[in-house]
Amino acid sequence: MSWLRSTGLRLMLSIGLAFALWVFVSYTQNPDRDTSYDSVPVDVVGRAPDLILVDKDGMPRASLPAVNVTVQADTETLKNVQQSSLRALVDLTGLSAGEHQVPVDVETTRSDLKRLTFSTKPSFLPIRLEQEITRTVPLTIELSGNVPFSFEAGKPRLTLRGQAVETVLVRGPQSRVDRVSRALVTADIDRLTANYNSPRLVQALGADGGEVAGVSIEPGSVNVLVPIGSSAGIKRVPVVPLLEGQPASGYLVRNISVEPQFVRLTGSSEPLEAVSSINTEGVDISGGSQVIRRSAQLRIPANIGLAAGEPTTVTVQIELAPIERPFQLTLPVPVSVVDVPGGLTASLSPQIIQVSLAGSAARLAAFDPSSLQGVVSARGRDAGSYTLEPAISLPEGITLAGPPPRVTLTLRPPTPTPEGSPTPPAETPGPATPAPSGTETPILTPAPTATPSPTP
Repeated sequence: MSWLRSTGLRLMLSIGLAFALWVFVSYTQNPDRDTSYDSVPVDVVGRAPDLILVDKDGMPRASLPAVNVTVQADTETLKNVQQSSLRALVDLTGLSAGEHQVPVDVETTRSDLKRLTFSTKPSFLPIRLEQEITRTVPLTIELSGNVPFSFEAGKPRLTLRGQAVETVLVRGPQSRVDRVSRALVTADIDRLTANYNSPRLVQALGADGGEVAGVSIEPGSVNVLVPIGSSAGIKRVPVVPLLEGQPASGYLVRNISVEPQFVRLTGSSEPLEAVSSINTEGVDISGGSQVIRRSAQLRIPANIGLAAGEPTTVTVQIELAPIERPFQLTLPVPVSVVDVPGGLTASLSPQIIQVSLAGSAARLAAFDPSSLQGVVSARGRDAGSYTLEPAISLPEGITLAGPPPRVTLTLRPPTPTPEGSPTPPAETPGPATPAPSGTETPILTPAPTATPSPTP
């Protein structure tokens, strides 16, 4: 038994010494080293199908920024490692829409590479996810250029594989898709004399008319057909109404409209080229002060006729409005005193002032000058003389063209009667308008009627 015990101990000691020797030789002859690889692309895994990777502006990202990968292993193993043997990735499993900091992992693409240790710089990447949505928006077309004279462009038609297209699908990050209000295709028909027929790309536009990037459109292109045909002997021209007479005094023509605005004329090329518009018979607006609506015959030029279906009369509407230019008028205004304190008598100088008024011609014409009255108040004043500005009440639309002239208000106690003086006989009162208590009756002069004159 002692022999077996000593033999076993020697065996275990031999194995331990052999392992230690192997480790020493391995780390001496084949030590661990590290090497770095720049610009290693990063793959994305685990992203939910209804989410999309975007940058800080909400634009879709096709890839993430590359990272620097450091690999640590023994010298012999590192000889077999290449950048293609490495795969950097971020796992988005379970992440929702929003901003995240996700760790960067590295794995080897070869099963024969063992004992590799990885580190990355940076070790985390900022990730922004948005909901991916789809919307339907209307499809419109915009034509540029003009066809030559005697040719006409018909209504454009948008088709895809022979089927009419009126809407398209817009897909992308929600913040981008929400900006899209319509889709647009464009076609240049300048100087064309035959049909325009060509596939055109579809653009996504925002409410401001600018193109919205970062979205996909289905279909991405449609076929545009613009019929262009000869219209020899036909020309479309505007209708110009002719007015006769003058509106009422103080009024002017504010707006003129005609229905229809255009008519088509027929004839040979030379007479048609000389015509740029067609006039109506005269429309009388004499004395008008409101909206005038009339039917008027068209004056057809010589050697020219109206195309089939075109009307021979049009409807003309003329809007008349008061002249807004201000006028001025100068009138005499009587002034009276109110609120005279008890025990005092009041007098004014002058009792009639000249006042300049401003307003439109219509307002001044309808104004009654006899309604003007200036008022000064003696409330709270003692005996003495005061220079005051009368208050004048004016109707709406009429204002003072400047401050009214000032008047002098004199307040004095009544003159006492000496004792023993005979009392003057009482006068028989005649009909008169009663004056306010404690005030002198103002002298009123009838206000003349004045004719407004425009302010220069």
